[in-house]
Amino acid sequence: MKKRHVLVLVGLILSGVIFWVGYNKYRVVLPIIDTSRSEVGWAGKSVSDTHTGKVKFSKVNLMFQNGRLSGGNFEVDMNSITVEDIKDPQGVKDFIGHISTEDFFEVSKFPTATFKITDVKLTRDQEYLVTGDMTIKGITLPITFPASVTKENHRYRLHANVQVDRTAFGIEYGASGKRGSAKDWFIYNEFLLTVNVLSEK
Repeated sequence: MKKRHVLVLVGLILSGVIFWVGYNKYRVVLPIIDTSRSEVGWAGKSVSDTHTGKVKFSKVNLMFQNGRLSGGNFEVDMNSITVEDIKDPQGVKDFIGHISTEDFFEVSKFPTATFKITDVKLTRDQEYLVTGDMTIKGITLPITFPASVTKENHRYRLHANVQVDRTAFGIEYGASGKRGSAKDWFIYNEFLLTVNVLSEK
């Protein structure tokens, strides 16, 4: 093979390698999310007790570039709220009925709550600082929280604990200085969301 042909071949190989590296670095990967195994846990406290439960995702999208989280959006079905610490069936019915009213989430008018990632910063291996727009009861506000993303057996797993000030989203029932029954007085402003998202293989 002539030297010129060798140089052309080497050039083509190098071009292919550079293209492949660049393609994998910048292409966006959207893994399919296993919504049946993904969920949001919630916990709220008052001066007298703590309630916990779950809510299901209706939509989840996560985006990755070069193996790192780069964006995404979440939607939860507010009609799927459960409470786990109350065992009496009537108590469960009363509790869910109340937090579904305008005192809290007004589910009939706002059946979904959403979060859209606007910025992601890698803080260390598999750890991120995620910023995005959260919408609850039609009110959209920016919120930032730490999150971890791991990949095992070709599955992505995202976990995050998110503190939310409910009064910022117009949920003021039972808050200090706001209306509410003596039994519910007072409910702390912040509630905790525990987000777990798992992709399919």
